[in-house]
Amino acid sequence: MNPRSEIPFAESKQERSQKTLEDIFQAAEQIVAEANPEQFTSRSLAQKSGYALGTLVRRLGSIENVFLRAAKNSRDKKFAEIAISIAQFDIDTSIHDFAEKMAERTFTGIQQNNPKVMRFFESRYTKMKGLPSDYFTYMDFIVDPYLEASHLNKTNTFRQLSRNEATLLLRQICLLIERPFMEDSPIAGTEEHRKIVIDSIIRLLGK
Repeated sequence: MNPRSEIPFAESKQERSQKTLEDIFQAAEQIVAEANPEQFTSRSLAQKSGYALGTLVRRLGSIENVFLRAAKNSRDKKFAEIAISIAQFDIDTSIHDFAEKMAERTFTGIQQNNPKVMRFFESRYTKMKGLPSDYFTYMDFIVDPYLEASHLNKTNTFRQLSRNEATLLLRQICLLIERPFMEDSPIAGTEEHRKIVIDSIIRLLGK
């Protein structure tokens, strides 16, 4: 979805080597799921994957890139899950109920993904590659499911948006949710933060 933001690794042409890479990436994702950036090390990866440190360095070069890729995959999976939850909203759900449920769903998802992991990814990634023009397109997982859900909705409380408008507004809502966590702001996750998000969703997407 966002090719400039991809974290590349050399593709292996040997089945055995490809299996090694897959095992290492899977181990990295398991470590990231434990949500402790202090464990994002070659030693932890070697222990979890069962491969020697020398093998990791020889096959991958940058161990940090492995964890960046794992953190990115974790983030993208969370947005894919949110997209599915939006698609499954009942057609009789009002914009107010939608806003409350989405706030709850996204706040819970961020806590599960751990803001420390999110900050690790953003700080290391932007230091390495800057801020690619497509960096925030990971949020666009939810655009098409939202447009379909709002079109089918029977409550007459959702504004009908073009795809361009929906993309811009949904990105802004995602930033309202994410940035306080990314900036380690005292407001992050509080009732005030939740209310701001709910009110913003209703104002931006509702009639």
